[in-house]
Amino acid sequence: MKRRDARLLVVDDVPLSRVATHHALRALGCRVIDEAGHGPRALQLLTSQHYDLVISNWKMADLGGREILQLVRGTPRLAGTPVVIATPVTPEVVAEAAEAGVSAFLPRPFGFQTLEEVLRIFIGKRTPPEAGRAPLERFVN
Repeated sequence: MKRRDARLLVVDDVPLSRVATHHALRALGCRVIDEAGHGPRALQLLTSQHYDLVISNWKMADLGGREILQLVRGTPRLAGTPVVIATPVTPEVVAEAAEAGVSAFLPRPFGFQTLEEVLRIFIGKRTPPEAGRAPLERFVN
């Protein structure tokens, strides 16, 4: 799949983080990017549309990444959707998210190159891959 054809959902209750991620995804070749500023909106979008990748904040005021993961993994139509959690990676979060079925972690704060790796892994290549295993791949389940 080409990035320009992939449908992505960015879920974050921090507007600056959500917009920054959206703009970075655009710069990396993605064209169809929806945003949700809170968990209930994300659930509404997920149940009404198909997404090729979801990038979600783990801790949000209402429904967080854990609840979003539970919905996705518990719904047969959505179960195969990659869900990447954007969060500071701690042993507690890794254990909790792994139990919930996370596809990968996007360690916060993350840069442009790390986001590029997420897209390369889940959507497809934009540029030839670098030799060797990318640092982010150690966070992929």
